[in-house]
Amino acid sequence: MKKIFSILLIAMLTMLLVISCTSKEDDAGDSSSGGSASFEVPDDLRGGEIIVYSPFPDEEILALSEPFTEQTDIKVSNIVISTGEALSRLKAEAANPQADFWLSVRAAVAQEAIQNDPPLIIEYKPSTLDQISAQYQFKDSKFVTGVGMYPLVVFYNADVLAEDGLDVPETYDDLLDPQYKGKIVMPHPATSGTAYSAISLFLQTKGEEKGWEYILDLAENVDQFTRSGRAPHRLVAQGEYPIGIGFYDAVFNMNAEGFNLTPIFPAPVFADPYTAAVVKGAPNEAKAKLFFDYLLTADAQKVLLDYGNYSVRDDIAPPKDGKPLTELEVAEYDWAHWGDVKSDVLDKFIEETQVQPPEKKK
Repeated sequence: MKKIFSILLIAMLTMLLVISCTSKEDDAGDSSSGGSASFEVPDDLRGGEIIVYSPFPDEEILALSEPFTEQTDIKVSNIVISTGEALSRLKAEAANPQADFWLSVRAAVAQEAIQNDPPLIIEYKPSTLDQISAQYQFKDSKFVTGVGMYPLVVFYNADVLAEDGLDVPETYDDLLDPQYKGKIVMPHPATSGTAYSAISLFLQTKGEEKGWEYILDLAENVDQFTRSGRAPHRLVAQGEYPIGIGFYDAVFNMNAEGFNLTPIFPAPVFADPYTAAVVKGAPNEAKAKLFFDYLLTADAQKVLLDYGNYSVRDDIAPPKDGKPLTELEVAEYDWAHWGDVKSDVLDKFIEETQVQPPEKKK
């Protein structure tokens, strides 16, 4: 009887050992895949709140931050604000920062922020950096890390285009056609990182002289320059204009609401990733760094995918109906240069076009 009991006991212990090893292997697999176990959360950083400046709608930030909050007990509060407005606010608040984190920032704008006197953001590379594609790690930069991307597109409302008897534009040069005069809406580069990406793309790909000629001719056909980069999408979706210029993610999200915008990917395509930054002097700097670490994990990147973002990870495919970047002629974009000359470019744009930035609605 004792012999039988001993055999059973040994068998049970062996089974428990196998289960334990299997569990550890599974946990290791979750960690290597960039899931919820892929960044460490010190106990002293749990709880509290961080304030984020971002052009993303509250719904997106809520979905994006939910896994982070579950893992850290840190609440993420979003203030919806365009890139240009966020930069201005950070300058005004430099002596007493109100935000902890800045999300969806173009590298050229981040460069302006860190070169400001005093700097508005700090140098920080996330602890999860090696989880993303090498091309988006920007290891030569201490303040730029790719977080996500969405190509710059021309988009149109097919119903309004047909009603107005207009052809479908296929290239950026097509937008200069007289038939589109007063039919285009785009953001203003002084208040929108989207628009600055567009005009700096034209200058880089066409050259200084021809680039400015193109920008001025395009401005003649633009009926309205909006304050935010996402406003044109809603105006076109609602039928106020047939054509707009902006980023793909907002097209994706408008269509998710039930609208019907058609994107065009004119070559060469601006597809530089956006970055993020911890605000200098942030009230909750360490928690903001933790949020940055989280943004590169698979948990975060899969949420961004649901809102039309292209992932910076190699293991996550493009968003639904999004063209793979390998199928597009992607422009080589010198963000460092366009960060250095941003003020001069904006001054010239306003002087040459005589189009002032739209005032903020009260």
